[in-house]
Parts: sequence; structure tokens; C-alpha cells
Amino acid sequence: MYSREFSEPPKQIIQKGKAEFGTYEGVSAKIDIKGMRAPYAGIPLPHFISSLRIKSRLNYAFSLDKFIGLAAFIDFKFIGLGEITLWNKESGKKYVYHTIMPPRRRFVPISTTRGICACYNKSRYLKISWGRSHQHHALSYKLKGDSARPNLEGYVYSPMEDKMHHDMMFVCPSPTSSRCSTTWTTSMSVQGQISINKENVDESKGLGLMVLNRAYYKFHSNKNFVYGIGTIKQQSIIFNLSSSNLDAADSDTYNSNCLVVDGNATALPPVYMTHPFGISKEWVIQDTENMVDLTFTPASLNTRTVNIIALRTTYTNMFGHFDGVLLTKDGEKITLKHFPGILQKGMLRL
Repeated sequence: MYSREFSEPPKQIIQKGKAEFGTYEGVSAKIDIKGMRAPYAGIPLPHFISSLRIKSRLNYAFSLDKFIGLAAFIDFKFIGLGEITLWNKESGKKYVYHTIMPPRRRFVPISTTRGICACYNKSRYLKISWGRSHQHHALSYKLKGDSARPNLEGYVYSPMEDKMHHDMMFVCPSPTSSRCSTTWTTSMSVQGQISINKENVDESKGLGLMVLNRAYYKFHSNKNFVYGIGTIKQQSIIFNLSSSNLDAADSDTYNSNCLVVDGNATALPPVYMTHPFGISKEWVIQDTENMVDLTFTPASLNTRTVNIIALRTTYTNMFGHFDGVLLTKDGEKITLKHFPGILQKGMLRL
């Protein structure tokens, strides 16, 4: 059976111009990948030039009693994008709010000890934060509605001492060893509250997943990822699977796919995601090691395209349900039936 062991994280991801590739339990003090010796065409370039191709993304996915949501910040260097999408798990109704953020030195923090990523727009307040000194991860938002959307306000909070809290770091070639992609993944139990037009939904408990990725991008890149978040027979289950043209050439050894069951992590093999009948129909997600055999059926979709100067990005967020089987490193079979989750299909052209 496929096996990929976790090891101790390095103090620095980039050392002497080379990345410390691997699968790590815990996380380095900084998610900083600047300083690769010759990341493009083997030609040494000044760091400030090669660093322009580094893009960052911070996702915070959560599932509470009635709602599942995804908050995201994307750092395109010269602009930033903040967005939050909430879905009612029973009706499939969605609430989408986004904002373009003006240039700043850095949108997504590099520190894993303490960080704040926020948009303070009057009509779009959105913040993701973490702090090891205060032992927490948190998401808070206050969003002004319009004729098509209600006012939305709420928070999601997670203490780090919870048993589901698990930090993992994946440093992978992207796709060759001259460039790298680093992903910090944190699974957690959460509690939160949502207010729609000032009508509070009672505080409830659930599960959450924070994913911070920083990578050297191609001029044209595409990526699909899925998050599964929920419980089965009192087991807390979170998984993160992705497939991209930035994946390592040796993706059996280096990838960021993982499964957490009651705080116990399993590193999963690379997967293939297909949608033979269109993106709004059933997706098939499988590996070649018989550890991942899933289908994802979308219930609600939201597509957005951003065109700014030479940048174009198109992505579709979907809420839906998983059916199928996952296998842990110990051989335990996790059978999913109508299990809630999120899928995103995205494209970025620089």
C-alpha cells in the first residue's frame, strides 16, 4: 500500500538556493520560498525579478451546522483578491461577496507564528488570522449586501489545543526541482456564528481547514482542488486533494494531498480529477493506489472571471457532496455517503 511518511520540518524552506523538499508534520517558522538559485530556464536572475512569479493563496474552509463556506485571499503581487462564499447545506443557496484590494507590500503573510490577512473595505470586511501565542485560528467578516444579497456577519474560531488541530507542510518541486510550491495545511475543530440581515443563527460547532500555498507560477496555470469536511459515526474527517499543472514531476513522492481522521493524518497519493459530462455534473476523483475512489456531485456553482491588465483568472467554486471510499495509512476504510465538500476549478494566465 502507498506510504509517505511525515518528518520534522526544516528551519528554513530555502537553503543555499535550494528547496528542502519533503512531507512534514508541523511547519517552519516562515512560508518563504524566495531565493531559489535559477528558477526559470536555469538562468540566475536577481531575486526581485524571479520573485515576481511567486503567487500566494490563503483559503479558510469551514463547515458548521447549516452552512459550509470558503474564504480566500489571493496575492497577484500588484493586486489582491478577497472573497467569501457561503452555502446553505440544506437548500444549496449561496451567498458570494468579493473585493479587489489595491497594491500593498504583501497580501498573504509569510509567518506561521502570527499572521493577519485582511480586507478593511467599508462594505467588505474580511479577516483571517492566527497566533501561536494566543493559540488560535480565526475568521471574521462583516459584509454589506445589496438588492441581490443580504447583509452578512459572522465569525469562525478554533483553539489550537483541540485534538483535530494538525499542522502539516508540503514542499514540492513545481514541477521541477528548480522551482518549488509550499503548502501549509491546518485541520481544526471550530465554532462559529452567522448573522443574515442581523438575524442570528445560533452558535454551532463544526470543522475547519486552513490552507496557505506559495508557489512559483507558470505564465499559464490551472488547478483543481477539493475539500471534504464533516463527521461520520462521530469521526471527524477532513481531506484536501488537488491536481495542477504545477504538480511535481515525481508526484508520488511530492504532493500536498492529505486526510485527517480524529487528528490522525495520512499523506495520500496523487489523484486524477475528471468531469466527463461537464463541470456541473459528476466529477470522478481517483488515484492509482486504491486509497482514493470518490465522486463529487455539485449542488451549487459560482463562476467568476477577473481581467486586469495582463492578468486573467477564471475559477468556479462548487458546493456538493462526495460519495466513495478513502483509505487511511493504517488501512481503515472511510466510506463517504452524501458527504459535504467544496471543489474549485481554476485557471490563471499572467
